[in-house]
Parts: sequence; structure tokens; C-alpha cells
Amino acid sequence: MPENRPRNTSRPPVRRKKKRYNPFRLSLVLMFYIVSIVVSFLLYAANFDISSKPSANYQSSDSSGTEKVVVTDSEGSALTDEDGNTVTEINETEPEVSSNGNPVPESERQSDDYLDKCMFIGDSITTGFSGYKLVPSENVLADVGLRIDNIAEAKIKNPRFSEPVNVMAALESVKPENVYILLGSNGVAWYNNDTMIEEYGKFIDDIKTKLQNSHIYIISITPVGTMKENIDTIENGKVLNSEIDQFNNRLLDLADEKNVHYLNVNPELKDETGKLPDDVTRDGMHFNLDTYKKFIEYILTHTAK
Repeated sequence: MPENRPRNTSRPPVRRKKKRYNPFRLSLVLMFYIVSIVVSFLLYAANFDISSKPSANYQSSDSSGTEKVVVTDSEGSALTDEDGNTVTEINETEPEVSSNGNPVPESERQSDDYLDKCMFIGDSITTGFSGYKLVPSENVLADVGLRIDNIAEAKIKNPRFSEPVNVMAALESVKPENVYILLGSNGVAWYNNDTMIEEYGKFIDDIKTKLQNSHIYIISITPVGTMKENIDTIENGKVLNSEIDQFNNRLLDLADEKNVHYLNVNPELKDETGKLPDDVTRDGMHFNLDTYKKFIEYILTHTAK
């Protein structure tokens, strides 16, 4: 008989399969982790940006560096006038100076003789320089209604010449050391601004070509008063300071593009409401002798040399 052998009741060891990591699943986890970090950063950046913006009580109004601030009481509530309008104040801040040095910053005051080396080109605003005898008549090439789009054909009266003369021809004849241009008041509200800037650029290029040693200054368009803003239609002469500010911003860009100087006199002539003071003007645009004196003083204290 076969020998009875003890039965081996022990089971063979179970081999556990090693878990294999799924590369695709691992990539998803990593991607989710990265996306979470990115989203968290974006949320933080968005909150930081919002908190760094001016509060609702502030609104930038124009390129000349003015900022309207809502006046509030001790509890932080906005004050209103008798008509229910929010009361605001204007804060003047100096715009950043570009790489070309614009707007021209304050400088050492030039003597009054400096004006003898300049030619001023412009419309009825510019005629006030000679009209009030602040600048010699020989140094002013200006006329009522002169615009940048008609300057090539216009004939201007000037004591230097026996008969009306073309602006560019006069400049070539005189060869002034400094050329100041103040054009745009007669058209900023109704004329195509793109066309005005284009014509402005052509005029500056022409001066630079024919008067290579002259320093060219673009003067910002001056502000208007309440009377001018309250006229019913553009056809009747309505002009808004906001439109002037926008155009002045484009003149600043043009000055940088053409590598000429930009004189930002506009804020200097505004009152606390951001307009030409009503007590210095009869029609809301042209101003009195004291304002012209302030204008000339700004020119003499803001030269690029």
C-alpha cells in the first residue's frame, strides 16, 4: 500500500501585482495643479489691479493732466449744488514727460528779448499777442479764421512785407530761431480731426525741410469758457473742452512723432472747473490782457534750450 504522506495544506504564496502608474492620469493631476496655480495668480492680479485704480470719486478728464475729484462731506457722501449737480474740483497734475521731452517742462526764464527770435503762427487767438503789444507785430503771422487746412493758400498781413504774404514764404524769408504754431481752435469741434492732424504733420515737415535750424513748438489749443460750451449747436459755434483736450492729446503725439516741441499751456489757463474763467472772456474763447500775459510768461518759462 502506498505510504500515507501528510497532505501539504499550505497555499503557494500569492504574488501581488505591482500597481502601475498611469502616465496619462499623472499628467492630468499635474495639469490640474498648474491650472490651479495660474487661476489663483490671475485672481490675485485682478484684485490687485482693481484696488490700485482710482476710486469712483475720481475720473481722469483729459490729456493735459487734469483730474476731476468729487467733493464729499465728512461722512463721505457726494455734495451737490442747488440744481442737484455733483460738486467737483479740478486737480492739475503735470503730465509725464516723453522720451522727446514733451510736454516742454518748466525751465529757466528767458528774457523778453527771446520773443524777438520767434515767429508766432495762428488764428485769432494768436493775433492777441501783437494786438496787446506783447509780441512785435513783425513776429506774428496770424489771422482770424486761419486753419491748418488752408494755411498753404492763405495770405497774411505782416509789417515786414509790403503786401499779404504766404506763411511759408514769410518763414523762409525771416528764418526765425523759433517757430510757435497755435492752430485748431477754428475747427476742433466740427472739422475732421484725422485730416487736421495729417495737415498739421505736412506743415511741420515743410518747416523742418526749409528751416532746418529752427526750433518748432506746437502750442496746445487753449480752453473755452462756459459761454462757448453752452451754445446750442456746433454750427453756431459750440465747442467742448473735452474735445479740445482730446485734440491736444493728438497734438502731443504728433510732436513726439515729428520730434518737435509741445507746449502744454492749456491747463495754465483753466480755472478750478476745468474751463477758461468766465471773467476773462467776453465770448467764451478769446481772453483779456492779463490772460495773455500769463500765456507769454508760460512761453518764456518753458523753452527747450
